[in-house]
Amino acid sequence: MFKKLLSSELGKGAIILFITINIFNFLNYLFHFVMGHMLGPEDYGVLAVLMSVLTIYNIPTEAIQNLISRYSSKLNLKDEKRKIKFLIISSLKKGLKISLLIFILATIITFPLSKLLKINFWLFFISNFLIFYSFLGPINKGVMQGQKRFGYLGINFMLEAGLKLFFAISFVIFGFKIFGAVMGILMGVSSGLIFSFYFNKDILKEKAEKFKLDEFKLKEVSYFITTIIIFVALSLDIILAKIFFSAEVVGKYSVISMIGKMIFFGTIAISKTMFPLTSEKHDKNENPIKIFKKSLIIVIVLEFLTILLFAFFPKDIIGLLYGNQYTDMAYLLVYSGISLSFLSLVNLNLYYCLSTKGVRKPYYLFIFLIIEIVLLCTFNENIMQYTLSFMFSNIIMFIGSLFLIK
Repeated sequence: MFKKLLSSELGKGAIILFITINIFNFLNYLFHFVMGHMLGPEDYGVLAVLMSVLTIYNIPTEAIQNLISRYSSKLNLKDEKRKIKFLIISSLKKGLKISLLIFILATIITFPLSKLLKINFWLFFISNFLIFYSFLGPINKGVMQGQKRFGYLGINFMLEAGLKLFFAISFVIFGFKIFGAVMGILMGVSSGLIFSFYFNKDILKEKAEKFKLDEFKLKEVSYFITTIIIFVALSLDIILAKIFFSAEVVGKYSVISMIGKMIFFGTIAISKTMFPLTSEKHDKNENPIKIFKKSLIIVIVLEFLTILLFAFFPKDIIGLLYGNQYTDMAYLLVYSGISLSFLSLVNLNLYYCLSTKGVRKPYYLFIFLIIEIVLLCTFNENIMQYTLSFMFSNIIMFIGSLFLIK
């Protein structure tokens, strides 16, 4: 079965993206490992909260990339490069206008948020510039994904993460501390945006051909809502922990949470590879369920193996990656792994739905987000109870996502 899988379009694309995106994820985690060592538990806890807020800022990134990928894939069936260029240009113009408006609103919200979380206002202000990337960065990446240019897409991800790591380490060494880490992130994603134009240069050389984007507009709501649910659910545990626990506890819990999220980010390559393939099958009136099932098997196997490692070697993993100063909460790692495994499966289910028939009445998904908030705000007498609350909220969300698939 695996030999047949590896010879398929899904298998080849999955291997390319699995390797390159996981190098990207490794570099991102190396960023966290290095910052954890260089900043210490308390300052790293602040950085982890900021990174969680940045993850929420990044919500448009996944939504826009999936949306552009969906329509780029459709246009690619007829080799309509001129229309794809129009898609890029019109999306960039729209993205720039929206990101400017949201940047202004986010800056206003930053004042009370910085006081609530007890984090320097200027750290939040600098972080707000990532909003521009969130709306502009995923456009070219979505085109690469939709055209199944998985190699270029993977290289783009790796360059972005590598430069972010380089700039962050340099700025921290020069004494900028957390400010340096945030500036490194901004420099890295800006570089990734520049390279993405180069990887689509053959399309950008074409003369744009205007076409109606009516269907594009109709599906925007579904894409954005589902992405909001996933990435807010992914980030809330660290953000809310900053309110309920001490700085040191937040720093150590952030390490547990970040290692658990390796499962989510490690398997997202499978979802990204599946997306244009199931989308193309659906547009050809062919049944895409076999591709989805293969993707599901791969994700479950990878999750199971990772959870076993978390269960038997938690202290070794944490000590190796972050240092012994973070091993106090090693017993929580397996629960974090289980939690993020279920969220990863939710993500796969939603990717499949978005690539085919769409998600009907997506606003119902907010119910699961409310459940997570209620559980985390209610059961937080100690960090163990808090971790289990996060795990059960993701299990409930996974069960709910099953009803979206026929």
